[in-house]
Amino acid sequence: MERNPLIVVSSRLDDVKSDNRGSNPAQNAPSIVTAWHRAKEADVGCTIVDCHDEAIAEAVQDAGAYSVISDLSEIPRTHNYKPPSGLARVAQTVTKFDRFCNHDLIIHMPEHYCEIDPKYLRALMYPLSSTDVGMATLAAPLGTGTEDDLPKISVVWNEDRKVYVMPEAKVGTITNFSRRLSVLGAADIYQHIPVYIYRRSALDRIVRVPPSERELNENIEALRVLDYGLRVDALFVPEGVPSSMNDSRAIYD
Repeated sequence: MERNPLIVVSSRLDDVKSDNRGSNPAQNAPSIVTAWHRAKEADVGCTIVDCHDEAIAEAVQDAGAYSVISDLSEIPRTHNYKPPSGLARVAQTVTKFDRFCNHDLIIHMPEHYCEIDPKYLRALMYPLSSTDVGMATLAAPLGTGTEDDLPKISVVWNEDRKVYVMPEAKVGTITNFSRRLSVLGAADIYQHIPVYIYRRSALDRIVRVPPSERELNENIEALRVLDYGLRVDALFVPEGVPSSMNDSRAIYD
């Protein structure tokens, strides 16, 4: 099947300032611009930036990016999260940009992960080579401090799956998400890196269903996909991400 992915880089909604958080302080580049550059370097498809105010949009446009401004008041609130749903925000942005469904895979890269290695985005397409998979995300080794509030996953790995663009990676099926090790039990447990790839049809379906009790209790939207009955796979990235990106705030907004 022909793949035509769309990468959506979304600006963060919390009160952490985006200025000067990127890898290019000499040019005073905001982290949203750095994130856009990383996504472009992946070279897997079209890349757009989803902003939530005019100032951010101007910064990314000056860098050469195509931006869409989300009116957060227009995003339907199907749950009691304080910030708007990340799933709903991405779905709304994709619908605005691609009304005729030309893109069948949607990669969501939050601004928080502006320092991500672009090869992760290329390799993230591999789990969706199986038509049974509706969504995939990244898994990394547990590190110091991740036992407390950062999201974690339990995974059953498929050792026969090869990731040719990233041989050190592997693919498996996620059995659960939680912030608590006690919930995940004795399974293989990893840190969850909330960068996602969705099959467009799965995203369109899942955004229309309300959150499950587990999603509300854990504040992890990915649980909605599991509880809806869709298969979710993980791509293991042994190197993980820089510690500066291990910020659990507003990742699930």
